[in-house]
Amino acid sequence: MGRQGRRLHFHFTIRHLYHSSRMRKPLVVLLLIMVTTTWGRFVDKGANSEIVDTFYKHESDAEVKDVPTLPRMNSQTKWEMIRASGQDPTIRRRKNKQQRQQKVVLGRERRDLILAPWRITHITPKKATVAPVPKKPAMALSFDMCPEKFDAITKGYNGRTYVFAREKVYQIWFEDGLPQKASYLISDLFSGGPRTVTAALTNSRSGVTILFEGRTAYRFRWNRKHRRFQLAKNTPQELPRNITINPLSAFEWADGNQVVLSGEHFIIYDAYWNLATFTGHTRKYFPNLPRDLLGIVYNGAGETLLMYTKTNKLKVYNTKKFKVVQEYPLKLSEFVGCQSR
Repeated sequence: MGRQGRRLHFHFTIRHLYHSSRMRKPLVVLLLIMVTTTWGRFVDKGANSEIVDTFYKHESDAEVKDVPTLPRMNSQTKWEMIRASGQDPTIRRRKNKQQRQQKVVLGRERRDLILAPWRITHITPKKATVAPVPKKPAMALSFDMCPEKFDAITKGYNGRTYVFAREKVYQIWFEDGLPQKASYLISDLFSGGPRTVTAALTNSRSGVTILFEGRTAYRFRWNRKHRRFQLAKNTPQELPRNITINPLSAFEWADGNQVVLSGEHFIIYDAYWNLATFTGHTRKYFPNLPRDLLGIVYNGAGETLLMYTKTNKLKVYNTKKFKVVQEYPLKLSEFVGCQSR
C-alpha cells in the first residue's frame, strides 16, 4: 500500500472510530488530534513530532471466539458475600438518586429547627466526618524532566485524564477548546491520598476514582469548587486477606465491571464494600490484552477501547474480536507536558 493509500486508510479508521463510538470525550479528541495532525509526517518524522512513528496494524493477534462473559451477580448473592465478609449490607446500603434528593429537601425543611430547645438539651452524637478539603486549588509544579516510566493512568469522572509517576500526577484536560497539561504532587491534588500509586481506575457510574498504593485502596470524589479530589467516607481500606493479588493495573471494562489485574490473574472489585466479587484468569476472559497495560483511557460503551501501555503506546482494542487492532506510539514529553530526557 502506497503512502497515499495508507493515509486514506488511516483517516477512514479515525472517522469510523469517532462515529461508531460517538466519541465526544476531551481526552479522545486530544488523542485523535495528536495522531491526525502528525500523520502527514510519519515518513519524514520531525524532531518534535508527538507521534514518533506510523501506526501499526496488528495482524498477528488471532481473533478469539467463544470468550466467556464476566458473570452477573444478583442482589441476594451480593448481600450474602457482603455478610460473609463481616459487613452488614443494611447499614451502609447505597442510597439511590431519589433518596439523596429527599435528604436535601428534608435538610432544608429542618434548618429552622437547629436552634430548637430539644437540640440544645439533647446533644446528638456527631457522625464521622471526612477530612476537610483545602479551600484553594492544588498548586501546579514547575516544568520538569519527564519521568522514566508511568505507574498508572485513569480518566476521571470530570473528563480529565490523570497519569501517575512516582510521587507526581499529570493532569490532561481541555479548557476553552485548547488542550491543557499540568503536574502536581499526588498528595496535593488527591488530598489525604497516597504518596505513590500502583494502579488506578474510575467508576463511570458512581463517579468515584480508586487509587491503589500496594494493597491499600483509596476512594475519591472530584470537588468541582476547590478543583481537587476529596476522600470518600470509610476510606482508605486495606484489601482483605481473601484478595491474594497485588494490584498492578486496573480499569473499567466495557460492561462496567471494575477490573484489577496482577499478571495472569484478575478480580472484579467492589470498592464500596472492599471485596472481590469474582476471580479469574486474565487470558481466559481478556484474551490478547497487552501484557504491559497501564489502564484504559477511553471506554465508548461499545466495541472500542483505548488502552495505554507502559511502553507509551496507545492501543485500540476491539471487544468483539478480543484483540488489539491498531497501536500508536506517543511522545511522552508532549503527551503529559514535560521535558524530554
